[in-house]
Amino acid sequence: MKKSFVLFTIIFFQSIQLIAQPIFDSANYYHFYNKLFPSAKFDSTIVINALTNEEKIEALSKVWYEAKFNFANFDKVPYLNWDSVYKAFIPIILATKNIHETYRVLQQMNQLLRDGHSRIIEPLYYFLRENDNLPFICKYIDGKVVVVKNLSNELPYSNVKEGWVVTAINHIPVQEYIRKNISPYLHFSTTQDSISRIYTYELFKGYRGSKVQVTFLNNQQRPIVQQFQRSDNFKLPIISFLTLPNNIGYLQINSFETDEITKAFDSLFSAITSTKALIIDVRLNGGGNSNVGYEILGCLTKQPFMTSLNVLHTYQPAQRAWGNGAIHVQLELNDWKPYKKLLYEKPVILLTSAATYSAAEDFTIAFKQMNRGKIFGEPTGGSTGQPLGYNLPGGGLGFICTKRDVMANGTEFVGVGIMPDFIINPTLAGIQNGKDEVLEAALQYIQFQKN
Repeated sequence: MKKSFVLFTIIFFQSIQLIAQPIFDSANYYHFYNKLFPSAKFDSTIVINALTNEEKIEALSKVWYEAKFNFANFDKVPYLNWDSVYKAFIPIILATKNIHETYRVLQQMNQLLRDGHSRIIEPLYYFLRENDNLPFICKYIDGKVVVVKNLSNELPYSNVKEGWVVTAINHIPVQEYIRKNISPYLHFSTTQDSISRIYTYELFKGYRGSKVQVTFLNNQQRPIVQQFQRSDNFKLPIISFLTLPNNIGYLQINSFETDEITKAFDSLFSAITSTKALIIDVRLNGGGNSNVGYEILGCLTKQPFMTSLNVLHTYQPAQRAWGNGAIHVQLELNDWKPYKKLLYEKPVILLTSAATYSAAEDFTIAFKQMNRGKIFGEPTGGSTGQPLGYNLPGGGLGFICTKRDVMANGTEFVGVGIMPDFIINPTLAGIQNGKDEVLEAALQYIQFQKN
């Protein structure tokens, strides 16, 4: 009897152990689900000539759903039915014959988002070999494509002078060339952004080391045809400083990409602080890391200053199931507290253009909110935020903007641009006469304020 009881007891407790409920492991749950959403990986070794139909649908679907759940600016395109766009592009992408055509279709789909921080990059193997350029930065002025900056002092590039007008590329009229090769695949946020992007970055882009013929009208209206070789060696200086007449400092910052910029600024500060006024030029600054810009602004004031108001959203499927709003919106307002001993308290002016972009717009917004000085030039590009990268079949990459930024007081600038205090548009005559009309207006303002 006793043995039977002991055996029953053992079996009973073993049964309890077998049916015991597991304990929820929140850490494991967190890690498991985050593995479903990996960071983008960069691989330039993948070489595929064409995707299968299944891969084409996968690529199209990724572009669709990454935007569907992550895009921060759908309200900027209220007329866009993203689900209908997806369905409409299925037969289009299935009809593509090679990977180049496939990615062109993805870029056309992405363009409908009208967002400068959302883009599709073809497989990196192809992207890297197709992005050589010429050293000419152009601007669209009075219906003409005008060379406003030449980054090379070597022949034959140095033959081209600022103020020359581009009329054709490879004997194709320049606007026809743009309509066929650039405009259908461009990512942009505003009209001024699209125009600036075409003439600042895209106009002369092509295959690595390839040759291109460009037809110009020189300043005497004489046509000149020259052949050039594309290269990736033409770069703007990241940061430069010089002292203009009347002891006015001129600081040009063309990027906020790396901490080396703040180090360079610090090294220049003794020269900067000896000037009577400072002009900061971010007209060709395409962005980078916003904190790099705030580091510089922190040397222009003793007081904390507001940065942008961040608008973040998350998708909550359970709320959707319960019939509530599925999107939770979070607002984050931050300030920057200057901490360096470097301080410049004299007058400051900022120069902007449509090529002032992303982190450079964050810089401009903070400068504006500081009330530190006036802004001269043209409205900025109107695009900032945080792009999310994701991988696409064949080695390509997609990016979708996940964060909306507005001014601290709620004023919108994404999809609009930041308005300068004084709008100054360069003219063809001014450029051909070697004038920087925006800079000259700023200098005149400083002189007027002194008097």
